[in-house]
Amino acid sequence: MRRRGTAFSSKCRICSRQTPFSLPVCPDCSKKDEVLDVAVSLHPPLYDTGVERCRLCSNECSGTAFCGKPEYGKLTYYEDPLPTNCCNAWFCKGSRLTGTNLAVFYYGCNFDCLYCQNWTHKHFEYVRKVDIEELLRAVKNFRVKCICHFGGSPEPQLPFALKFSRKALKLREDLMICWEWNGAGNTSLALKAAELSFKSGGTVKFDLKAWNRNLHILLTGRDNERVKHNFERIFDKFGEEVLSATTLLVPLYVDEEEVEGIARFISSLSPEIPYSLLVFHPDYRMSDFPVTPVDQVKRCYEAARRHLKKVNVGNLHLLGL
Repeated sequence: MRRRGTAFSSKCRICSRQTPFSLPVCPDCSKKDEVLDVAVSLHPPLYDTGVERCRLCSNECSGTAFCGKPEYGKLTYYEDPLPTNCCNAWFCKGSRLTGTNLAVFYYGCNFDCLYCQNWTHKHFEYVRKVDIEELLRAVKNFRVKCICHFGGSPEPQLPFALKFSRKALKLREDLMICWEWNGAGNTSLALKAAELSFKSGGTVKFDLKAWNRNLHILLTGRDNERVKHNFERIFDKFGEEVLSATTLLVPLYVDEEEVEGIARFISSLSPEIPYSLLVFHPDYRMSDFPVTPVDQVKRCYEAARRHLKKVNVGNLHLLGL
């Protein structure tokens, strides 16, 4: 992976006013069309890996692979005692079970979030390759009640994850299969993954990072059209039972206007879909940011509750609550 230097400055590149933190676009300008030129400089290519007509996600790369195209099986896994710190623990029936969750962390991601909480996934050259048989040996232990695919994000390795999940369910019909992803994967594969969750009683959690397209591109390097499309398609096919969503409340940027847009979108499908707002903690290239201010959390919660019946606030410990 190519090492990148910082692209941050202390002034907004659009209006020249001082920015509150190191992100080179102020909150007022972060949703303008002009931000797209800035976003290009913030998300340069990280890898030299070449691909031809890749269709694993919305990037559909030909040439340089945005995610670096990790080999299938580049992952780590571990057992996490139930209830876990999973974003869906506040409602998931798996958290009421006794046993463990097999957490499968995939290296590689089709987004490039500036605040990535698990940015080590980018260094998949340092992780060993795990085969499906090894993972199946792990799920043979009956203390394992569910499998959670996360990362990074599973999309760059989704064919591998699907194959493993199908074999795991043949081995043990009592397993729950869950996904935590950005949701911009190949729609056909995303539906197949959601079907496994639907049949096994698991969940599919979308990380809906922003509503405004320009802000989404600024923060992640990619737009959110496929994300919304896949969310809708999974709902159309499997209903509200399998779906949930989270949004990380980036201080000043992902505000109540963004949350209201997301909540309204979710509610247009069903007001019963669970939605969790996550308090931000600084990481990766936004490490100088503070945690989300309490007033912003309250405003975002109120905005979400205007549209949805099941709203949670996660990471409250960061606020000392």
